[in-house]
Amino acid sequence: MPLTQVTHYLNEHLDAFNPNASLRHHGAFHWERGRIWGKLSNLTLYPSQQPIFSLERLDIAAWEAGVEIRDQHDVPHPSDWLYFLSWNQEDVVFLDRFLRVLHALNHLALNGASTKPLIVDVHWRHIQAVEVSHGSVFESLLTQLGLHPSQVVLRLDGSVVLEEEHAQAAAHSFHQRGYPLLAQAVPLGTTANEWQRLKLNGIRWVTPPPDALPLARKSREHFPRLTEWSKDARLAGLKVWWPKLDRPGDLGIMTQLEPMLVSGLLMEKSIELSQV
Repeated sequence: MPLTQVTHYLNEHLDAFNPNASLRHHGAFHWERGRIWGKLSNLTLYPSQQPIFSLERLDIAAWEAGVEIRDQHDVPHPSDWLYFLSWNQEDVVFLDRFLRVLHALNHLALNGASTKPLIVDVHWRHIQAVEVSHGSVFESLLTQLGLHPSQVVLRLDGSVVLEEEHAQAAAHSFHQRGYPLLAQAVPLGTTANEWQRLKLNGIRWVTPPPDALPLARKSREHFPRLTEWSKDARLAGLKVWWPKLDRPGDLGIMTQLEPMLVSGLLMEKSIELSQV
């Protein structure tokens, strides 16, 4: 089905995202001239993608979804800001699903029936608001787009999955439905038992905490902790992804930490040069 018809169909059935949400009266998907975007009240949401590369194959292994948010005055806002516009749980559930479907539509527009998975966020506020059957509604929405859960990696907060029983139950539910799961910002010093707990709850991909790469850039004295983190993750059978390689020298650091996947402006430029 052409995306023009798909977006029209979804706009006619926004109650499927959450029939109890007031936001469903203020949202819409738009498709024009080969570009997809979303509207939520006075906000415009522009989806984007960043490639994630396999260091082994030097090709694209997955796509990371992102979003640019602008208000009616064309002022940009960070993506997490959306979740704190309303404390209404029903609207948070709608918002989270709306964003993920927007990214899925953009993925289809850019890549068609690509075999490379798309990485999207599941916000902790969404998980808190849903009691059981996590992933079932999104699965039905993906089916309408011709996609399967195995094609979409759900990114969860690593610390929350380690600490919160409800997040662990949600991760298990997602896993049972066929979604690959990514634990973001798994803390340095994570124990062997904690790595196994992540694995048992369906986690298959991990990223380090946001301060890990700045520590590696700062001094070699931090390398033992960072290499131990990467080694322990690999021993647990998890794919290690280091994002935001944006500076000269970052690739040299990565050769010592031995990740499987990397992303960032530096990696994109390196791949482009290798293809010239």
